[in-house]
Amino acid sequence: VKKSLTIKEKFSLAFYNHKKNNLKVAASLYNEILKINSNHFEANYLLGSLLLQTKRFDKAQQLFEKALKINSNHGDTYNNLGITFGELKKPDKAIDCFEKAIKILPENANAFNNIGNEYKNLGKIKEAINSYQKAIEIEPDNIKTYNNLGLAFVAAGERKVNLIEEPIVDAKQIHEFKNAINCFKKIIEIKPHDSQAYNNLGVVFNTIGE
Repeated sequence: VKKSLTIKEKFSLAFYNHKKNNLKVAASLYNEILKINSNHFEANYLLGSLLLQTKRFDKAQQLFEKALKINSNHGDTYNNLGITFGELKKPDKAIDCFEKAIKILPENANAFNNIGNEYKNLGKIKEAINSYQKAIEIEPDNIKTYNNLGLAFVAAGERKVNLIEEPIVDAKQIHEFKNAINCFKKIIEIKPHDSQAYNNLGVVFNTIGE
């Protein structure tokens, strides 16, 4: 007679398959666990993370919200729920989740980066820059955050006129573009063959007429 697995054994197997990127197997096992115990925190959180990964955002939201009802003090769940709300084009809810994640995990660079992305999408460039800078204070060698910060400085420096016909003369705008250049140069220091950073540098140099 085949022995049925305990919830603990199912979870270990689900987690193993999740890490190995066997997502269908992992999802099936997480769902089996939740059929037995719908209040299993880790199964709710990790299945939500898996569904976020596979872009099933509505269901991911439900699972993260369920997980937070079970444990309202889990920063990573708030962070992932924030990402989910961002994908669902609900920036205010996303920002609220990232703020809660940061309150629980003040050294969570990822949450600062994510909240920066939402501010940037809303056109709140100053707030985005502040958030990216906080993320870099926590993780000084994070290439992704330097890229985001550089692009935010570019957005801060862009004019509302046609740059081809009217060159930049405003010193403050030049300063923002120089900040962007420093960010892209920092990426190249960390990762010397980052083609995207070189491309972004070229674009900014062209913009300021260098």
